[in-house]
Amino acid sequence: MGDSKADQLSELTASLVRIDTTNPPGDVTKAAEYIKEWLAKRGFSAKIYEYQRGKPNVVARVGSGKPVLILNGHTDVVPPGDVGKWTVPPFSGKIVEGRIYGRGSTDMKGGLAVIMAAFADIAPAVEKAGAGSLVLAATADEEVGGHAGVEALVKDGVLSGDAAIVAEPSGPDKYCIGEKGLSQVKLVARGKPAHGSLPLLGENAIVKLIKAVEEASKIVDEINRGIALPRDLAEAVENSARLYLESALRSGLRLSEEDFRKVIGSVSFNPGVIRGGSKINMVPDYAELELDMRVPPGVSPKDVVERLRKGLAGLAEVEAIDTSEPNYTPSGERIVGLVREGIAAQGMRPKPIIMTGATDGRYLRMRGIPTVIYGPGELTLAHTYDEYVSVEDLVLTYNTIIYTIKKYFNIS
Repeated sequence: MGDSKADQLSELTASLVRIDTTNPPGDVTKAAEYIKEWLAKRGFSAKIYEYQRGKPNVVARVGSGKPVLILNGHTDVVPPGDVGKWTVPPFSGKIVEGRIYGRGSTDMKGGLAVIMAAFADIAPAVEKAGAGSLVLAATADEEVGGHAGVEALVKDGVLSGDAAIVAEPSGPDKYCIGEKGLSQVKLVARGKPAHGSLPLLGENAIVKLIKAVEEASKIVDEINRGIALPRDLAEAVENSARLYLESALRSGLRLSEEDFRKVIGSVSFNPGVIRGGSKINMVPDYAELELDMRVPPGVSPKDVVERLRKGLAGLAEVEAIDTSEPNYTPSGERIVGLVREGIAAQGMRPKPIIMTGATDGRYLRMRGIPTVIYGPGELTLAHTYDEYVSVEDLVLTYNTIIYTIKKYFNIS
């Protein structure tokens, strides 16, 4: 391969994909060593912060003082699933007709390659300008919540700044300004055991749980009737609905834009795991269900849990498993405007979106750091078989990020 930016980005992405960083277990030691060495070869020293064994975070910094701009990407990937369903080996990093294939190519080793290259290429100009600091953070643990990664780095004060770009896949013409929060709970129904031939002598926990789930669904519908989304997110919701609809239509699903608009702007309801009973001829005295709800800005995840507790009293206990606040960066923030400009400078129409899932961006936003999610790859390719990222996406997002950094530090 030659020395063009496209070739460099492709080779770097492929090299990162070839390092197996499946989470669980989430051991990213080899990837962290590779990144540290890659930076060292280019004259940059990086520090390793390891809050959990096998989950090191690599942080490099150039320039000095404020403002501080953070470039972030995670090194871990989800498991490849049934390897037989891949047409290329999942950790081959195979480059075919302008696409790099492999687990994590889109989510998010392509994005990681882009910010590593952007950091190395622009660093001398940032130092020369003396107009602030640029931080590169290649972090662990995102695929299981980011607790040993960005969350720990933010709590520790290692990651603090005035703006951030997280290079998760958005696609080159889209940028994400917000994400839904999380309200995951366990519903527990208790009954009284008896012989299955005489159910009237017992109290069936499974039957109680079914009633509780139906009631929980009604409570969530009631919450959804009272939601008013922040006006600032109207355009992002429209764009996201279109984006998800396009993907659904490609999969042969018959859904409408309104269906997606509804799910993005409301509390979603997904009973994910159910357990109960021990034997067919016994009345079960215990049953539980894990319920996953995604919460839009304007709704409190803790309030959702409390409403369920109150409404299901006598039917089921409600235990919170995990909650995180919905979050967004106002469109008037400087970093948002610069990313928009950068996308437009590549001849594309910039489109804000909101994500239904969570990213490490939430920990930065919660610390008051205006954050934009922007990187190569299509969101709908993440976690799929034959996941890939296109070389064109790598180049376009690289150009946009370089543009943004230059403008941010007033580099001519």
